[in-house]
Amino acid sequence: MSDLDLLFGHDDSSENIKTVDIEQTDNVWRVLIVDDEDEVHKVTSLVLNRCKFDGDPVELVHAYSMKEACEILNKQTPFALALIDVVMETDDAGLRLVQYIRETLKDDDIRLVLRTGQPGQAPEETVIARYDINDYKNKTELTSTKLKTLLYSAFRSYRDIRTIIANRQGLFNLITATSKIVDTDQLPIFAGAVLEEVGTLLNLDSEAVCTHTPLDAIAAIAAKAEQQQYSILAATGSVKEKLKQSQRLPTEITDFFDKAKVNNCGLYEAGVFIGYYNTPLVGENFLYVKPNSPLDHMGQYLLDIYTRCVAITHHNLHNKDQIQKSRQELVYILSETIEKRSPDESNHVRRVSEMAYLMAKKTGFSEGMCKRIKLAAPLHDIGSIGIPDQVLTKKDKYTPEDIKSMQAHAEIGATILSKSERPVLKIASTIAAQHHERWDGTGYPKGLKGNETDMSARIVGIVDMIDALGCHKSYRQAFSPEEIIALLKHERGAALDPDLVDYALKLEDDFQRIRLLYPDSTH
Repeated sequence: MSDLDLLFGHDDSSENIKTVDIEQTDNVWRVLIVDDEDEVHKVTSLVLNRCKFDGDPVELVHAYSMKEACEILNKQTPFALALIDVVMETDDAGLRLVQYIRETLKDDDIRLVLRTGQPGQAPEETVIARYDINDYKNKTELTSTKLKTLLYSAFRSYRDIRTIIANRQGLFNLITATSKIVDTDQLPIFAGAVLEEVGTLLNLDSEAVCTHTPLDAIAAIAAKAEQQQYSILAATGSVKEKLKQSQRLPTEITDFFDKAKVNNCGLYEAGVFIGYYNTPLVGENFLYVKPNSPLDHMGQYLLDIYTRCVAITHHNLHNKDQIQKSRQELVYILSETIEKRSPDESNHVRRVSEMAYLMAKKTGFSEGMCKRIKLAAPLHDIGSIGIPDQVLTKKDKYTPEDIKSMQAHAEIGATILSKSERPVLKIASTIAAQHHERWDGTGYPKGLKGNETDMSARIVGIVDMIDALGCHKSYRQAFSPEEIIALLKHERGAALDPDLVDYALKLEDDFQRIRLLYPDSTH
């Protein structure tokens, strides 16, 4: 009996599976046929070559030995199914190929079906128990209908596995995005990641954009809808590409948003979903989605949930931002109250705070850490509260006793701030204790050298010095920018961390802008 006879048995008369010509497409279901008999390849191709699954064609790739199959699997894109002969160049070539795919290539997704014309060489029960295969067929069993049934069954299994993996990856992306938003307070990161996950869940060819309009624009909407402005939180797909060329949303999208505003609700029409959600604190939120196939009720429900989640998250972030601003302002007020004891300085702590933030970013700290340093930096001289007025405000030359008294402010500040377990105040305590240490170990209070001083303290130390030099004192004139630069270069590797000096020189223009923004009141 030939392979042709085996694949076209007597049950073909009842076969109703429709086959169509393969069209050119980017989406194909790839099958690897591994067999050393050319006739098997020809017959398998004759049966399967015109099949489609989920509307996409089947692509058949042929290998005539284990070695050739390994080369193909290493070089080509993944396969959904492999039909593997057991006996080829050796009696166990097919079995060794299965092991290579699962153990060496670590491909657990591809469906593996062994076919054999010599079942005695590899008994079915033994093979199924020992090898990670999905089916085992005797070639005498495979009529054309059964071969197609096997094909579609394997494809469905592969599709379901890939869907599970995609959803698991989507969940991972969502968790990662959530952790990022906690650390960075950047709503676009959260919105973009969740938007892509919604596309994965709905099997969309993502073309979506989420926007927010501020409260002060609501009245303008009621009056003149055509003047409405939309700020973009996140975009995916072709919309994202269009926005790279023009930051303005296409009219077709703004028209949908305007209609949702008028109706005060979301809508789904003309193949486009518009989500709408309004919160009193931060205003209106919109979601535009243009899927590649009609959305069912569950799809629309998921998108509506997404819009609400982004709106609520934005609301919470707005509250969090207000709390952070209040906390920052309290720190400034406290620090400036202490600062006012020194008549030669004003706005010093604000400048140091802003400059420290820029320096922290240059050194590669995370956005969250940069903000904590910014909040902690104004407290670097809080220990001055323990310095007597007659020393702190003295206009004459300091005596050795005066200098010792002034230097005590570092340890006083560290002690005051060390009583808290709050992360920002712990950083502030370290900064207060170490911001007068020197790179060469000649600083105070402990004579720490090089990297023994915490990076946050080194950052505040250098910006504190830069800003102090630029301030007018009762005993000297303010240094010019050129004089400050010359001193930085002179102290590079001596008093100051050489890398931080290099960063500070690059930020010179930014530091000057901060000084203009927060000038000394005495000028």
